[in-house]
Amino acid sequence: TTTTTTSTTTTTTTTTTTTTSTTTVAPEQCADSNQCQENAYCFLDEVYMEANPLAEIKTLCFCKLGYIAVPGTNPADDIFPKTGTCVNLRTAGCTVPQACLQDANQWGVCPYCRAWKYEETYGGELSTGTYVSGEGNFNTLDPMIFTGGDAINCGDGQPRTSEGYWYCWYNAYPDDIVRLDYIELYWTEPDICHYIVYIYTPLACEFAL
Repeated sequence: TTTTTTSTTTTTTTTTTTTTSTTTVAPEQCADSNQCQENAYCFLDEVYMEANPLAEIKTLCFCKLGYIAVPGTNPADDIFPKTGTCVNLRTAGCTVPQACLQDANQWGVCPYCRAWKYEETYGGELSTGTYVSGEGNFNTLDPMIFTGGDAINCGDGQPRTSEGYWYCWYNAYPDDIVRLDYIELYWTEPDICHYIVYIYTPLACEFAL
C-alpha cells in the first residue's frame, strides 16, 4: 500500500503603511517694535479687532509717520512680520509716487515734495508749490512749506504757495476707528492763492509717534 502526503505552505505578506502629516505653522506676528523693520512700530490691528472682538489679538508692523513701506528694496525687510523697507519721505518723497495723496476734487499733495489743485477753467492741474522746508508738525506749528506754484489768476501775479500739516485723525473723529494708513485731506485758502492742507491720519496721533 502506498500513502501519498501532500504538504501546503501558506505565505502571509504584511504591508506597513506610514502616513506623514505636515502641520503648517502660521508665521508669528510682531510682539514688539524690535521685530519690525527700522522706522516701523508694532501696532494692534484695531480695525480687525473691532470686527472680530473674540479673535486672537492681531498685530502688524507699520512704518511711522513720514515714512512709507516699499517692498523689494531690502529682502530682509520683506520677511514677515516686516512689511517692507520704510523709506524716508523727507529725503525721497518725490521718488515714491504711491505716497502722493489726492482728494475727490483732484487737489493733492506729495508730502515733502509738491502740492497741486485742479482748475478746469485754467487748464487743469495747477501747482500750488514745491516743498522747501518744514516737518508738518501741527503741535509745534512747523508746517511743510511749498512755494513757487503757478501764478495764473492770482491777481497780484505772485506764485501760489501752500502749507501742509499732519493732523491726528482721532482728535477730529474719536469714535471712528480706521486703518493706520487711512488718510483724508482738508484744504483751506485763508489768503488768495495761499493754501493750507491738513492731512488727517491715525499715524499723526500721540500713540503712533
